[in-house]
Amino acid sequence: MLKAAFIGNENFFDRFICEWLSEHTDLQLILWTNRLSWSSGGGGRGDRARRVLRRFVSRGRRRGAPRVLNEALYYLLYRRFLQGGEVAKLKRLVGSAEHHPRKPLSAIEQARVEDIRAPELSEGIHALGLDAMFAMCIDVYLPEPLISAPRQGTFLWHEGITPEYRGVYSPFWALVNRDYERLGYTLLKMNARFDAGDIYVQGKVRDIDLARDWHSFIGHKAIFDSLPEVLDFLGKLERGEHRPLVRRNAPDGYYSYPTATGLLSILGDRLSGRARR
Repeated sequence: MLKAAFIGNENFFDRFICEWLSEHTDLQLILWTNRLSWSSGGGGRGDRARRVLRRFVSRGRRRGAPRVLNEALYYLLYRRFLQGGEVAKLKRLVGSAEHHPRKPLSAIEQARVEDIRAPELSEGIHALGLDAMFAMCIDVYLPEPLISAPRQGTFLWHEGITPEYRGVYSPFWALVNRDYERLGYTLLKMNARFDAGDIYVQGKVRDIDLARDWHSFIGHKAIFDSLPEVLDFLGKLERGEHRPLVRRNAPDGYYSYPTATGLLSILGDRLSGRARR
């Protein structure tokens, strides 16, 4: 059985993925890392708000005030009107799944990482003799020594189709572009470029409602839908039979944080009936 580790944000969906990995691998380590929840003084809502503000200020210096105001307005609209419903649907989806982890997450070593670049972190992972590490939905750049520490490297669950939708919030931008056939998932081997490694699993999300489901639910539903194929990949990885998929001449696209104008564009498509699959 593969000796594995997981790195991601500490939330109920990533814990579900860890339980799934615990059922199908020898999951030995979980690393929680999320730049917005790091805190040197205990954390909490106030700390998160300050960190969100600092992120927008930093992006404003790089991207300009109009773009960042557009992003900030999206953040406010999504949290106020959409987030609650999306989370509730996702919890129902996770609750419908049967999974039987080999051991509870409380029995697996867990660490909250504040310095992802620390040499001792990659050295410690290498010392564990892991076969592979799996990552999902992280908002920090993982350095090369870390992703290459396991014997087979690190594999990323990506909420979108690559290379067309590299970067963050892939389902959001696919909806903005009315590119409904590229709402899906990718499992790729991480390298030095964002979401640009070799692809091993890829497919379309299933059973979504474009008139009601928003990008956050769609992206997580895509990861959920990928699990049977990822299970098949785990067997191939353990046997040394895994081979990357070849997609010649696929256009490369990279996307950044969502905007309020993009959100209103999606809403307009739904109200006008243009959002059809």
